[in-house]
Amino acid sequence: MKMSHYLRQGKSENYQDAEAKGLLKAGEVAALLSKRFNTKIAAKELEVFASEWHHAGVFKRAASGKLGGRRVYFFSATDIDQISLEKIQANRVTAASKPAPDTRVVQGWYPQFFRMTDPVTHKTFSKPFIGIYKGRADKAPKGFTPLDDKAFAAAEIQRGKALRPGEVPVF
Repeated sequence: MKMSHYLRQGKSENYQDAEAKGLLKAGEVAALLSKRFNTKIAAKELEVFASEWHHAGVFKRAASGKLGGRRVYFFSATDIDQISLEKIQANRVTAASKPAPDTRVVQGWYPQFFRMTDPVTHKTFSKPFIGIYKGRADKAPKGFTPLDDKAFAAAEIQRGKALRPGEVPVF
């Protein structure tokens, strides 16, 4: 399927196949289970019980303005019969018990990789450099190493310095 056709239609072929098979969407199942259990159930709560999901078009994200895909979760009749109110409530407890994000401010360095091209062979490779990060702990980049104020000041001076593979700088 061409991308332009997909954008116009808003549904992938697998999505259309799931509709043709008679599978119910998460919103429809939420309404059905809300009536059955006489309690409000959101479609988002049922995603963990879905047998399959498919892409259903693209939309513009509010925060970034970039395009994002939308997922629609599908359920078969047997899937719906296996969902109990106890399972939904247990899932609610699990979702609520997730730890709060670590918002303390940290500072340190991390290996920052850039794609480089060899001018002779024209092959691309990743080359590590010293990257500096100061911000929330839960948003720290992969390979982040925290540093105290004195070491951080020394690391800022070496920002952008190339590293040999496997080298760990000492600050």
